Amino acid sequence: MEEDKLNEEKQNKENFHPMCVNHPIMKHIMIGVLIFLGAYCAFYTVADWHMKMMMNRPFEPTRNFERMAMKDMKSMENMFKADRKMMHKAANVIHFEKTKDYYKIIIDLRAFDNNENNVQVLTNGNILTIRGRSIRKSKNNEQISEFQQNYMFGENVKLNDLTKETDGNYYVVTIPIGDSEE
Repeated sequence: MEEDKLNEEKQNKENFHPMCVNHPIMKHIMIGVLIFLGAYCAFYTVADWHMKMMMNRPFEPTRNFERMAMKDMKSMENMFKADRKMMHKAANVIHFEKTKDYYKIIIDLRAFDNNENNVQVLTNGNILTIRGRSIRKSKNNEQISEFQQNYMFGENVKLNDLTKETDGNYYVVTIPIGDSEE
């Protein structure tokens, strides 16, 4: 009895075959499909690696060019900021006041290193010229700022009698108004 069971199991095992064994054409078709799927997966994997490498790492000279351009733009922006600050400061450096008896020009010396020697007040006929110069030095550079402003007066102003005096951080130029005796 035990032998019969063993024989039946052997017969069942021998009779059970996959479908491809019985059909040789089906066997070749399945092998072809498996080869195609393997080749497709290999191609997709390699193509995906290449695309990721191309997208993640930009072309080196382009990146360097972009970095240099950004650095130049930032330095230009800083330079324009400095110019805007200088123009704003220049507008607040000299104040002009007129009274009945005199003109008063108040020059802020803080823009000129708090030194009245950095400011020149010159007259030429009825034109008053104010020049200022400031030199700032640091470790790597030297910044020189110059300022000039001209005032033209009528004949009733006595530019020869102007007075200059220092009052704290201000340099005050007083120009008397009166009849000209020339």
